[in-house]
Amino acid sequence: MPPKPTYFSYTSRTFIPEENKILFSYESGFESGEPLKFTEAVTLPDLPRKAIPNELLERLLDDVHVMLGISYYKLYCPPEIRIPYTLSDTQAFFWETVYRKGLGEFAYRNNLDLRERIKFPRSDAVVPTRIEFPRSDRALVGIGGGKDSIVALELLKEQKTACDGFVVETYAKHDIADNVCEIAGIKALKIVRMLDQKVLKPLPGSFNGHIPISAIYAFLGVLAAALYDYRYVVVSNEHSRNFGNVDYLGETINHQWSKSAEFEKMFQEYVRTFVTDSVTYFSIARPFYEIRIAEMLAKYPKYFPHFTGCNRKFRIDSDRRPKGMWCCECPKCAFVFLILAPFIPKKTLIGIFGKDMLDDRALTPLFQDILGFGTMKPFDCVGTFEEAQAALYIARDVFADSAVVKELLPKILDGEKQATQVMQTQQALTVPTQFRFCGMKSALILGYGKEGKINEQYLRSRHLQLAVETADQSDDDNYLKRQDTSDIVIKTPGIPKEKVHAQYVTATNIFFSQVKNPVIGVTGSKGKSTTASLIYAILKESGKKVRLAGNIGEPMLELLTKGLEEDEVVVLELSSYQLDDIEFSPHIAVVTNLFPEHMDYHGDVERYYAAKKNILRYQKSDDLFIYNPNVQELSKWADTARGKSIPFAELPFRDSIQLLGEHNRDNVRAAITVAQNLGIRGDAIERVVKDFKGLPHRLEFIGEFKEIRFFDDAISTTPESTIAALRAVSNVGTIFLGGHDRGYDFTELEKEIRVHGIKNIVLFPETGKRMFADRKGLNILETESMEEAVAFAYKNTPKGAACLLSCASPSYGLWKNFEEKGNEFKNHVNSLAR
Repeated sequence: MPPKPTYFSYTSRTFIPEENKILFSYESGFESGEPLKFTEAVTLPDLPRKAIPNELLERLLDDVHVMLGISYYKLYCPPEIRIPYTLSDTQAFFWETVYRKGLGEFAYRNNLDLRERIKFPRSDAVVPTRIEFPRSDRALVGIGGGKDSIVALELLKEQKTACDGFVVETYAKHDIADNVCEIAGIKALKIVRMLDQKVLKPLPGSFNGHIPISAIYAFLGVLAAALYDYRYVVVSNEHSRNFGNVDYLGETINHQWSKSAEFEKMFQEYVRTFVTDSVTYFSIARPFYEIRIAEMLAKYPKYFPHFTGCNRKFRIDSDRRPKGMWCCECPKCAFVFLILAPFIPKKTLIGIFGKDMLDDRALTPLFQDILGFGTMKPFDCVGTFEEAQAALYIARDVFADSAVVKELLPKILDGEKQATQVMQTQQALTVPTQFRFCGMKSALILGYGKEGKINEQYLRSRHLQLAVETADQSDDDNYLKRQDTSDIVIKTPGIPKEKVHAQYVTATNIFFSQVKNPVIGVTGSKGKSTTASLIYAILKESGKKVRLAGNIGEPMLELLTKGLEEDEVVVLELSSYQLDDIEFSPHIAVVTNLFPEHMDYHGDVERYYAAKKNILRYQKSDDLFIYNPNVQELSKWADTARGKSIPFAELPFRDSIQLLGEHNRDNVRAAITVAQNLGIRGDAIERVVKDFKGLPHRLEFIGEFKEIRFFDDAISTTPESTIAALRAVSNVGTIFLGGHDRGYDFTELEKEIRVHGIKNIVLFPETGKRMFADRKGLNILETESMEEAVAFAYKNTPKGAACLLSCASPSYGLWKNFEEKGNEFKNHVNSLAR
């Protein structure tokens, strides 16, 4: 009887740079007898002279040590894991998930329950932060010799991304991968794994089975990218890899779990959080079903004699490998033949495989399993039942005389619908923005306002292969359904990301992914337009080349279409809508203030604040965060920011400011702080601030008519901003309030109005009806007419007092936006003054 296992230990790792070799050692202990010791050797290509930070190398080697250990842990699956590394709770959970789900098929076949067995030790020690270091924009492409990696490689080449192949050899030379790299005209970066010989032989009482090899390649790929100067590790795992084989112990077992989107997302987040954000791992094929990749492969006939998907071709024991490229007996061979059948001429396809697999009656049970008419999806890297059935349906005429088609085609009930569905793309936001157009045929501009029109111009000039269409709510209330008919959507910021289920990009992310210029991003609940305009004016006055874009100024993609000079600085006003799904951060991030806004868009204040905080999420250590220290939440952000946190500077010339209100003084302080950190002289700053009169509809003084001062503050759409306006404008006699209802609490605003002694109130629907709990002593007009409201102001506002349009609610309903409301206010103030 074999001894009972008690522990598994990651005993040591040794890096031998002069031999380009790393040794990873492990130990399995038992109740009696000597422990079993294992050592795996990993040999690297010649190391570059430029070394990466030692702390980063240590973390990478730690992770590879743990990942490679799965090959040895699974031999006995002991109840205790001993590890020499300190893991936070989040790190330990990651490793437990990778081991448990990665060994899902193994556990199923061996009738094991790993749920309580796999437990990594946790520590309360400080969680490590990611390490950044400069990388070139090159890509390392995983090459296995199959159709998927070929397509990934060609998609990157078509986009003119500099790339090399990444090949992992286990004992034997990988000739197939070498041939693919040679045909593609790229070099291959090779890592050689030498597993401990003991795992290749039967061990008493040990288990045998599948391991998550793609997870191993992922960690080795990130190590290689860090060592050899690559920013991206690109693999080719399709949407099809997300679907499992069988349910076991309350969980779906997926033979391809380490190729799934779940693993990819977890791995990206793990590397970004605990290792480095300078290397990104992703699958370029993730938006597509495997059948769509098969369609793409048909464009590259030069690879036809040299690729294979047959797993038997890669057996360690060379005597057990098929003599040709395909065994034509396994599920993988059958599936690949089937999905290529609609796209490659029949004679050519038979030449690739050496036979017509669809005409081999003995393979019918195998095809039944692949098509979903058998007992279970095969434990192999095959796609979904739906795409298998779609492929057979599409190829039905060409292979009409083949035995398998004759027998199984009648079982396909809705082939046309399935063919349409599996050729559609799927949302895959793990693909970086700059690669999301790869392999796409069509695009939909979702939201066709000012930005949408510029987005269309950009796509038509930069992505000539795309068939571009547009959809807007003004044209069709069901316009969102149009996203189902295009490969990729370009979403306008006004559409919440939750309403988009297609693969998509935004103009903001496209801009950041392309631009190399320094960017100053400005956001905040209020004041961002004023602050961005001030920064732009100061930089321009100081002689810098500068562009103003985003929510104010030019649309971002218009800058790319027209072109930016190398030394131009870009100032962006960024809304919470744009920041909600941003994947980049500006070099200088400015946040003016923070209070609840846009609850109807974000759902709650936590998600709104989280969207705003995204402006800092991807900053580097040499970036700047400029913030208002009087806002408690922003001070918390400053404590955890990656870059240097700088509070607003004090005003050196308070008397020079024309803008009304303390909140506008904060805006000036923000702009001055940016200018000072860019080395701009004080006299240039003072000239701009002295002459700056503010922007339209932002406490804009319209004029004095009939001894009444009129102020347009239509931009104020929250109680907090209206309170700030009341504190800025002296002697308010009449105030206009109300608008679209976002569920705001107006208690503090009512108190402020009482403090200022304002008696004359105009209330617009919807919020006007609930703004005052007590209307005693107030002269109130409820109306939908701006003309009637202004007439009320002229009649009731005391001479020498002010009339303030500052509604504390959004403008939608009666007006299209705050600009329309403000302009109507101005027009009636002027017309009724005569």
